[in-house]
Amino acid sequence: MPQSLHRTWSALGIAALAVLFVAFLVGRDVVRDVYPGCGVSLETGPFAVDEESAALVPVALETTEPVPSSSRGFQLRFDTHWSDITTSHSNVRVVWNDVALDGKPCTCGTIPIALSGERPSDLRLYRVEGTEQYVVKGRPVTNDLRNELRESFVVKHGPARHFQPDRVFTAHHLPAFVVLLALGALGVALVRSRRVMSYALRLHTWTEATLTREGLLEGAAGQMLGALEQVRGAHVLPGSVLVAPEALSAAGLYRDMPIIERRSIAQGSHARWARGTMQRLRDAQVLAVVSTVCTGLAFGARLIA
Repeated sequence: MPQSLHRTWSALGIAALAVLFVAFLVGRDVVRDVYPGCGVSLETGPFAVDEESAALVPVALETTEPVPSSSRGFQLRFDTHWSDITTSHSNVRVVWNDVALDGKPCTCGTIPIALSGERPSDLRLYRVEGTEQYVVKGRPVTNDLRNELRESFVVKHGPARHFQPDRVFTAHHLPAFVVLLALGALGVALVRSRRVMSYALRLHTWTEATLTREGLLEGAAGQMLGALEQVRGAHVLPGSVLVAPEALSAAGLYRDMPIIERRSIAQGSHARWARGTMQRLRDAQVLAVVSTVCTGLAFGARLIA
């Protein structure tokens, strides 16, 4: 058993080093792809100029999807919900489409828009002449034209990172899912190997005995070794058990025999524990190999991608 335990921990150590190394590389690639660097960002803010004297320049607001990968400009996005009676819209937003520093199209900033009785097609985008400030206007709800203002924002130039949800579940991130599989196999292997440590390091020296229905412990020769402590929730099935040697040496008051606490007794025989331990060690070794193979596949997929 010590040799098998040594092989298991060696396999787990190699698998852990490989998985953690590749997980770092793949995780870094995923973060860089999902959070790409952009040259601009959008920030909401109050309308900072006199609305009556401001010169507003209409700005094209693209509404078709998908937007060509080479396009740069504003786009109006929203979710449409159909029913038998009406059609409603939600999650209305103005986004800036650009090309990220990695050369891929990305969404560099999002401004949510709250509708006020109109449809998304009623929204219009304007730029305040001579500034980087933009305003979104909708259909006026009263005769007061100032009520048509829905949102105002500014374009900030400079490096910024923006989350791209459409890049998460792509074939480019297949190595990341393989690494997750490898991490899962490694975790199960660690749990399986950890459960054998109690027997390999501690229980293998315990005394084998038989627990009777009356709660008495009998040795292999039929001699009385002690009695199980009667505590609620400390139920042990009659049959073969393992008892800590130090617990048998403690004198008790019950029939001049030691009173064995529940923590000092384990269900099963040495043969049963040895079989279970060897089985778990073999499972841990197989899972360590699976984890290592998955890690190699993930690393190869990363190089190909």
